[in-house]
Amino acid sequence: MLTGTAPHHVASSRRELDFHPEIQGLRAVAVLLVVLYHLWPNRLPGGFVGVDVFFVISGYLITSHIHREVVATGTLSLRRFWARRIRRLLPASFVVLALSLIAALIFLPATLWAQTARQIGASALYVQNWVLVADSVNYLAQDNVPTIAQHYWSLSVEEQFYVIWPLLVFGIVLLARRWGGSDTDGHRRWLFVALAVVAAASLAYSVSATADDQGVAYFATTTRIWEFAAGALLALAGIRRRMPALVGIVAGWMGLAAIVLAAFLFDGASMFPGWIALLPILGTVAVLAAGTSNSTLTAARWLSMKPVTFIGDISYSVYLWHWPLIVILPFVTGVDLRTLDKVAIFVATIGLSWLSKTIVEDRMRTGALLAAAPWRSFLFAIVGMAVIVAGGASVEAEVDRRAVGAEVQTTKVLTGELATGCTGPGALDPRNDCESVVGEGGLIPAPEVVVKQNSEPLFHGCQTNLRSSGLATCDLGSRSTKPDRTIAFVGDSHATQWFSAFDTLGKARNWRIKTFTKSSCPFTTAFRTLPGEQTTVDQANCLAWITKVREKIAADNSISQVYTAAFSAAYGWESAPGNRLDAPRTEGFHEVWKEWSDDGKDIFVIRDVPRTQGDNVPNCLAVNEDNPLACGMSRKEALRPIAIADAAETSDDTHVYLLDLTDHFCDATFCYPVVGNMIVYRDFSHISAEYAIALSPYLGRLVDQLLLQGNDRAPS
Repeated sequence: MLTGTAPHHVASSRRELDFHPEIQGLRAVAVLLVVLYHLWPNRLPGGFVGVDVFFVISGYLITSHIHREVVATGTLSLRRFWARRIRRLLPASFVVLALSLIAALIFLPATLWAQTARQIGASALYVQNWVLVADSVNYLAQDNVPTIAQHYWSLSVEEQFYVIWPLLVFGIVLLARRWGGSDTDGHRRWLFVALAVVAAASLAYSVSATADDQGVAYFATTTRIWEFAAGALLALAGIRRRMPALVGIVAGWMGLAAIVLAAFLFDGASMFPGWIALLPILGTVAVLAAGTSNSTLTAARWLSMKPVTFIGDISYSVYLWHWPLIVILPFVTGVDLRTLDKVAIFVATIGLSWLSKTIVEDRMRTGALLAAAPWRSFLFAIVGMAVIVAGGASVEAEVDRRAVGAEVQTTKVLTGELATGCTGPGALDPRNDCESVVGEGGLIPAPEVVVKQNSEPLFHGCQTNLRSSGLATCDLGSRSTKPDRTIAFVGDSHATQWFSAFDTLGKARNWRIKTFTKSSCPFTTAFRTLPGEQTTVDQANCLAWITKVREKIAADNSISQVYTAAFSAAYGWESAPGNRLDAPRTEGFHEVWKEWSDDGKDIFVIRDVPRTQGDNVPNCLAVNEDNPLACGMSRKEALRPIAIADAAETSDDTHVYLLDLTDHFCDATFCYPVVGNMIVYRDFSHISAEYAIALSPYLGRLVDQLLLQGNDRAPS
C-alpha cells in the first residue's frame, strides 16, 4: 500500500542519515551563487546555476529517503511524505508570499499590481514556472518587468518533482517486484536503469527545447527532470560509501570548481539548460559522490565549517527573502540599486532568513500544530493557498474595476471628433495654442490600465506567434459587403500596434482591412539578426510566413493598397540563403514592395514611432506622477535610423509612400510619453491603443495628401 506507516526505527535512522554537513555547505554555495548573481549580475553572470545545484541535491536526498523506506517497509506512506514536505516548505513560503503581496500594494506602482498578484497566486499553487513559460510564448508579455515572486519558479519545479517522483519510484519498485522477484539489489538495479532512461529522455528534450525556445526551456519542469534524476542515480549507485579517499579529494574539489566555473562562464545568452548544464550538474554530483571526511584536504571538510553550514541551514529562507528585497528597494529609494543598497539587502536577507528559519520553519516543521497528524498539514496547505490566491484575485479585481472606469472616461474623450483641441495629438499642433503638450488633467487612461495591453491584446489571435509560421489574420474596419477600399496590413508587432487606428479609420471611411502580422518578423526578404534573441528556427519561420503572406496577397485582387510597419532600428541585416542582396537592410523591403507595385497596389510605409526613456512608460509614469517628462527623451535620441523608413525614402517606386507621424509624438526638441493627457506608449516602443485611435484622423488626412501628391507625380 502507498499509505502504509513507516516503523519508528526507520524514521529514526532516516534522521541520522539525513544530516550531511557537507551537503549543507553545498546548499550554501548554491544559494550564495544565486543571491550574488541577482545582486551583481555583471560580476557573476552565471550564478543562476545555483538553482541547478539545488535540484541535484533534492534528487539525491529525496530518492535516498524514498528508496530506504520502500526497502525497509515494503511500502511508502505518501501521506507522511507529502505532509513532511508541506511542513518543511510551505509555512515560510506562505509568509513571504503574503508579505510580498502587502509590500507590493504599499511600495510598487499600480501598473505592477495585476501582474504581481497573478504571479503570487501562481506561486502559492506552485505553478509559477508554467506561468512564466506562457509569458515566454506570449510575445506581448515577454517584456514584463520581473515580479516580486518570479523566483518561485524554481520552487514550483521542486514541488512538482515532490509530487511526481515518489509515485514514479514506487511504481518502478512494484514492477521490479512483479517481474524481478524480491531481491533488494535487483530492485535497485531496476530503479537505476529506469531512472537513467528518464534522465536521458529529459536531457535530450532539454537540449532540443533549449535550441528551439530557450525562454520556454528554462522554466519548464520537463527540461529539468534530468537534473533531479542525476542526484537520484547517485543515491542509487551508492558511490559515496565506496569512493577511495584520494579519489574523493580530487572529485570534491573538481566538482566544486566546475560549479564555480559555470557561474563565471555562463550568462543570460548561454543556451541553458541544454547540454552545457552538464557542467554544474556533474560538478554537483562529484561533490556529493566525494562524501564526507575529516581530512583538511577534502572539499567536504571546508564545506562542513560552521559559518558555511549556517548559511546552508538557512538557505531556503535566504532564497525566499532576497528577491523581494531586490525588487522592492528601488521603488522605496527612487533610484537603482547602489553598492551600499546591495550590501544592505544581503545583510537584511541573512537576518530575515535566520528569523524565519527559527520562528517559522523550525516551529512549524516539528511543532504539534502540524506534525501531530498528516491531515493537519494538508489542511494548512489548502487554507494557505486559498487565502493567498484570494488575496491576489482581489487585487486583480481592483485593477479591473479601475480599468472599467478608465474605459468609460476614454470613450467620452474619443467619441465625436477624435482627440481635437488640446486633448491627445492636438496638443502638439501649434495652431491649437495649447499651454502644455503633456496636459494638465489626469492621464487617459490610467497607467495601470494601459500596461495591461502588454499581456491582454485588444485584437486577440490576430498576430502570428514568434514560434509559428502559420497565418493568423483578422478583418478590421468596415463590415460592409461593398467596402470602398480593401487594404492589407502587414508587418511585425509594430504593425499590430496600429490595428486600433485602422479599425477606427476603416469604419469611418468604409475600408476593409485584412491583417497579416507576426511577432518579431519584419516583412522583408532579408534576415534580421539580433544576437541572443533569435534562433535560426525563428528566422526560418519568419521567412516561411512571409512567403505565405506574399502568396495570399498576390492571389487577392480586391486588395488595392498595402500598409506595412516594422521595428527595424536595432537589428543587423543579412541575405537569406539563396537570395544574395547587395544591401540587405533596404533591398529586402524593396523586393516585396516591387511585387505589390507590379500588381498595381500602392504601398504605404509607416515610419516607426520614436523610442522612449526606460523599459516601460506606464510604469515610469506611475512612479513619476509629478514629472512625466522623466519618461520621455530628446528628439535626437529618440529618432534612430530605421531600416524600413530608409528603404521607403530610397525607393524610386512611385507606388511607395512614407507615412511619417513623428510630429504627433515630438516637437522640435523632445518626444513625449504623454500628449494632451493621453499616455502615448504601452511599453517602451509600442503605442497605446487609445493614442493609436486618437491618431486615426491625422493618419487618414496624411494618406489623402500623399495620394494627391502621388497623382501629381505619376507619369502621364
